[in-house]
Amino acid sequence: MTKAEARKYYRNLRKEFTKVEVNELSEKIFQHIKQLSFPVEKSFHIFLPIEKNNEINTYPIIDWLFQQKKEVVLPLVIGDDMINCKVENGFETVLNSLQIPEPIDYVEVEASKIDVIFIPMFVADKNGNRVGYGGGFYDKFLAKCRTDSKKIGLSFFRPIEHIEDAYFGDFPLDFCITPEGIESF
Repeated sequence: MTKAEARKYYRNLRKEFTKVEVNELSEKIFQHIKQLSFPVEKSFHIFLPIEKNNEINTYPIIDWLFQQKKEVVLPLVIGDDMINCKVENGFETVLNSLQIPEPIDYVEVEASKIDVIFIPMFVADKNGNRVGYGGGFYDKFLAKCRTDSKKIGLSFFRPIEHIEDAYFGDFPLDFCITPEGIESF
């Protein structure tokens, strides 16, 4: 399956989910995240869900990170780039023109300071290659991150066998967390 085929197929599957199903599956993913150990990692990049796209509800994860005394960093797209916004507990957001929630008050953080990155995506393959929206924002962002930063994809769907058109410029995941469990690559 190519990235375009996987993107179309899994986008359509995800569109069929009800809000209740999105929240139930998101909760299962969250329970698996809590099984991971982050003893020295302090800075966590995590996306905010685009509700109209039935994305994973990451707000419980964010609340848990704050409870663990971790730094929470959210993405903000500006033009063709994505910046990293450190927010405080109780942060507020506004929906942009594409209905993407964005933080209002934040401090910009360099990508090299981030220890763990939770990445939105449709699906991964068994080699850790991921299929995202295709805009390249996370590829550009991951190129700026440290090589030892943990890359964790969050998906409603189990990894597929193989993505045919994965290429050298892609950054494979270290882990993929689905409602069924944690896949390590």
